[in-house]
Amino acid sequence: MKLNIYTIGVAALLSLNVAHATNIQTLLSALEHRPENRLDLIAVDKSHLAEQVLNDKLMPKVDLYAGYEIYNSPNGLLPIAPNELLDMVKDQTIGQPFSKNIMREGASFTWPLFIKSIYTLKEKAQLLHLAAKEKRKLGIYQRQAIVVGSVAQLRYLEALKSALQTKKHSILQTEVSTKLKVKEGRAPQSALFVLNSHINDLDIAMNDIDQNINILLSKIESLTNIVLKKSVALHLRSRVEKGEIFALKPLHEKVEASKKGIEAASDAYYPSVVTKGSYTYSQADAYNNYKRVNEHFGSAGIFVTMPLFDSSKGTASEEAQLAYLQDQTVYEQTKHNLTVQAKQLSREIQLLKHSIVLSQKSVHDQEKLLKIAKVSLANEESTQEEYLRYEDALANAKANLYRFRAKEWQDIAQLAVIYGNDLKGIVK
Repeated sequence: MKLNIYTIGVAALLSLNVAHATNIQTLLSALEHRPENRLDLIAVDKSHLAEQVLNDKLMPKVDLYAGYEIYNSPNGLLPIAPNELLDMVKDQTIGQPFSKNIMREGASFTWPLFIKSIYTLKEKAQLLHLAAKEKRKLGIYQRQAIVVGSVAQLRYLEALKSALQTKKHSILQTEVSTKLKVKEGRAPQSALFVLNSHINDLDIAMNDIDQNINILLSKIESLTNIVLKKSVALHLRSRVEKGEIFALKPLHEKVEASKKGIEAASDAYYPSVVTKGSYTYSQADAYNNYKRVNEHFGSAGIFVTMPLFDSSKGTASEEAQLAYLQDQTVYEQTKHNLTVQAKQLSREIQLLKHSIVLSQKSVHDQEKLLKIAKVSLANEESTQEEYLRYEDALANAKANLYRFRAKEWQDIAQLAVIYGNDLKGIVK
C-alpha cells in the first residue's frame, strides 16, 4: 500500500513538472528519469554482474545427489580392501557389499584454488564496468546537448517567425497607403498584386516554420516527456571547462580491457589447481545372501591440470589480439576526430560571437534604412520594388542574427559533450 502511495506521489510530481516546465534546468533534469537513462543504468548493472560471474567461478561448488543403479552383474557398494573381502568370503553369513541393484546418495564439492585466467578476466570485467559507467555519463551529456540544441533551434525559428510577422505587418501597412494611391490613380493596380504576392509568400514561409517548430517540440517531448508550448530561455551560466577529452574515456577503458583479454588468453596455458571431494552412502541387498547392507565412503584431493595441447586456445589468443587492434584503431580514429572537432568548435564559437556583433549592427542599420524607404515610397521618391528590397534585407539580417545565436548554443553544447561538462552547470 505504501508503495502504491509513493508511486502515485511520484507520478503526480512528474505531472506537475510537465505542466510547469518553464526553464532549461527542468528539461535537463527530466532526462535522468527517462527510459534511456534507465537502460544505461541496467547496462552498468549487467557489466557489474559480469565481474560477479567470474568471482562465482572461484567459489566452491557443492552438490547433493541420489540415484538407483541397476547392473547386469554384481557391483561394489564401495572400494573394499582384499583382506576384508577374504573374511567375508569365508563366512557367507556376512552380507558382502556387492549387488545388482544399488541405491546411492551423497554429496560432492569442487573448489578452484588457482585459475590464473579468471583473475585476469576479473580485471577485464572491472574495466568494462568502468567503461559502462563512463558511457552512461556520456549518454546523459549527449542527450542534454540534443535538448539544448533543439531549444536553441526552436528559439531561432520562433524569432524568425516573429521577424516575418513584423515584416508582414509592415507590408500590410504599406498596402493601406498603396490602395489609396491606386484609387487616386497615382499607382497601378499591379502594385497591390505585388504586395499580396509578398504577403502570401510570408504566410507560406511561416507555415513551414510552424511545421519545423512542431517537429522540435515533439523531439523535446520524446526526450524529456515534457510538453512545451514554446521555447524556454537560454542563458550562459559558465564557460565550458576544457581538459582531457571525456568522450574518449569509455573507448579507452575498452582498449585496456582488450589488453586484459590478450593476457587472459595467454594465462589459459598456466596450470590450474582445483580441490575436489565426495561422500557416498550406498544401500543394497547383498548378492550372496540377500541381507540388507549399507556402506559409506568419501574422498578428497587436490588436482593440478596442465594444458599440453589445445588448438582452441591458440585461436582464442588470435581473436583477443584482433579485438584489441580493432578497439585501439577505433580509439585512435575517434581521438583524432574529436580533437579536430573540439578545435573547430572552439574557433567557430569565437567567430560566431563576432558574427553576432556584426549582425546586430546590420539589423540596426537595416531598420533605419527601412524607415527611410517607407518615407521615400510615401513621397513617391522610390519604387515599390526598392521598398520591398529593404523589407527583405531587414528580415534577412534578423534571420542571420537568430541563426548565429542558435548555432553558438549548439556548438557550446557539442563542446560540453566532448569535454564531459554537465550542461546543467553551463546553461540556465
